[in-house]
Amino acid sequence: MNEVDKINEQIAQLTAQRESVMLKEKANVLAKMKEDIKLYGFKTSDFKGVLATRKKRGTGTAAKKTVAKKITK
Repeated sequence: MNEVDKINEQIAQLTAQRESVMLKEKANVLAKMKEDIKLYGFKTSDFKGVLATRKKRGTGTAAKKTVAKKITK
């Protein structure tokens, strides 16, 4: 096993360890955030524009509304 293979193996082990630790810490961070939100009385409207949201889906009528206009001379 050459030096590069050893380093790649270490990277794989550290990556797996990192993911495991992040999953454990994620639960603690979320619990702390929930406590703070309750403590300070935040509402969802306080986070408007701060948090990333999904793009809303169209109803399918948007495609029907885009009709080419006729040009008259």
